[in-house]
Amino acid sequence: MKKYFLSFILINLYFGALLYPEDGSIMNQIYIKFEWEQEAGNNYYILNVSENQNDIQGDCIVCEQFISGSLIYIEKNLLEWDKTYYWHVISYENNNQGDTIGTASFSTGTQIANATTALYNDNTQAGLTIFGSFFDYYSAVIDEDGNEIWNSGEQDLIFYNTDQYGRFFGAKFIGNNVENNYPGIKFSFDNGIDWQEPGENFIHHDIFQLPNGNYIGLGTSYGQGPIPIGPWTPLFQGLGFEADGETIEFDWMGDKIIEWDADTKEEVWSWDVFDYFNQADYDSLGGIWFEAYNTNRFDWTHANAIWFDEEDSAIYLSSRHLNRITKIAYPSGDVLWNLGHELGSGDIDCGQNIGFSFQHSLQKLNNGNILTFDNGNLSREFLNQDEKTSRSIEIDITETATGCEASLAWEYVLPEELYGYLSGNTQKLDNGNYLSTTIGNGGTSLEVNESGDEIWEANYNLQLPDGLVYRAMKIPGIFPIAYSLIFPQFETSTSYIYMQDEQLEVSIYNNGDYAQLFNYDLQVSQAEDYDIIFTITPEHHPEHTKISTFSLSVAGDNEEFSLTNKTGSFILNANEQIELYFNDMLDTESNNLTTNFLLGNPYPNPFNPIVNFNVAISEMELVKLNIYDIQGNKIQSIYSGVLPKGEYSFNWNGENYASGMYIVKCETNSISQNKKIFLMK
Repeated sequence: MKKYFLSFILINLYFGALLYPEDGSIMNQIYIKFEWEQEAGNNYYILNVSENQNDIQGDCIVCEQFISGSLIYIEKNLLEWDKTYYWHVISYENNNQGDTIGTASFSTGTQIANATTALYNDNTQAGLTIFGSFFDYYSAVIDEDGNEIWNSGEQDLIFYNTDQYGRFFGAKFIGNNVENNYPGIKFSFDNGIDWQEPGENFIHHDIFQLPNGNYIGLGTSYGQGPIPIGPWTPLFQGLGFEADGETIEFDWMGDKIIEWDADTKEEVWSWDVFDYFNQADYDSLGGIWFEAYNTNRFDWTHANAIWFDEEDSAIYLSSRHLNRITKIAYPSGDVLWNLGHELGSGDIDCGQNIGFSFQHSLQKLNNGNILTFDNGNLSREFLNQDEKTSRSIEIDITETATGCEASLAWEYVLPEELYGYLSGNTQKLDNGNYLSTTIGNGGTSLEVNESGDEIWEANYNLQLPDGLVYRAMKIPGIFPIAYSLIFPQFETSTSYIYMQDEQLEVSIYNNGDYAQLFNYDLQVSQAEDYDIIFTITPEHHPEHTKISTFSLSVAGDNEEFSLTNKTGSFILNANEQIELYFNDMLDTESNNLTTNFLLGNPYPNPFNPIVNFNVAISEMELVKLNIYDIQGNKIQSIYSGVLPKGEYSFNWNGENYASGMYIVKCETNSISQNKKIFLMK
């Protein structure tokens, strides 16, 4: 058997170091991620955090023992605002204390928000709540009890939305006297602003990232149109306008959906309401023409939310002042249907009787329904109510050859004191509950179940004109990206990693709050390229934590490999690229790793239906042997118990499982190894 060794760049493997928080940093959060480098030969670490610089270990607040299988620890309970802390990590190898890895300090910032909460039922959605506030320009995250976890600090960030991967989007306020003063952004809890749109179009309502990596958001477009006849006519005629409903004489402001290239920020696709909507459709009841008299500009459509449907390759657009939701084919731009209140053109295809008005936010649910927050500015007119009320509504839509059919699938009418004439949103939660956010009563998020029972409430204690809540969402946590990348074979004091059976074994542990998809391109200098795709889920589902082993075909003694992250949105620590060099430099006897051999090569492989594998251990250990599918789900336990030193044989019968690749994983308290097996029927 050849002996191969691996050197890699971008991570210092000679000496361990503290990576995060950086020494002297100020954190706008009290949930803190601690990260350090792997040290050769160590199998666990001790993390200590203290307010006492001179006695971190003896006076520790965080005294986390026996951290194994990860180079990251997230503290969520013991730290406070406006404090300075000191931390270090102590390495251990087989219960023997090693080096103290650095000493660093960090400070927590100052709490900004003044939110309060109330719990009415234990069936609340677990997680945190993030909200953004306009006019005082900040965002914050609170827990179930109202404790502030994170805030935007000195950056004027207003939260808009987040996607399933934990990417956060919003706007940055850059000054009242600046044109386009709310540019759309993507931001992270660690690094601030990660991307900002070029600012050539005013944007303050919605922005997110497309599956192709580009960004899409709402900008402003301009045109001209008539001043329709109505109660406002004399006012405009007094200014010298014809105001006859026909003369093109007045500035109309509309909306434009814009797609920007992620790298160049160039506009690569757009859709303009002036190209697709009929100007015979306009608000005549909500007072918009009276506002136009004062501003000398008619705010025609006032689009405030977009949603991209990857399955249908379509965009949903909410036009507030038209009381309309539109489905648009992407990239053709064709209008597939319009949903909402009938106006002059007759272009509404369905939902004329649902009665929503001046709505905010969009969410397409897994069942195909559309969820929106009905502000209800025209609820007295549309719903024959005595008082204006806001609703959260779920709309069942059936597409037809001529457009669509729509009906109200679910609604929750907010209490009258929570009526919100602008802003707000509704979110369908993972547990089936709904979270409605309104500016009513100082800004409120109210979680209810499908029956309308109140579960949980947050009040943000904001008051116009200084502040109003724009949107709020429940999220799993503030750490979408928190991963440990460990090379189990890295057991020497050099930068070489021992290769067993021509395999590069990489253990990836997700300590974050979101499951993530990673797409890696493995390039070999004298062989074909490999695409490696895998998903890893958070640590609170340890049975689903993916341990990946990459099998490499070595054509020569000095092959060069590169492992490149293709996902784009996610960078695994700092490792965009790893270079691998294989050499016949040392013999087996000169390396102490042979005693760590645990799981032998399965045989036969491929197999049908029985596969065999041997396990060898050097001392008495608790051994777990499990079978996983390619998604990382454990499908069968082969053995779990204490075994004395020796070699053991096991097998697995895959008769009741489909053909394909599976993973056999063997782990002890000190090491973990896995092998790919292929069932072929």
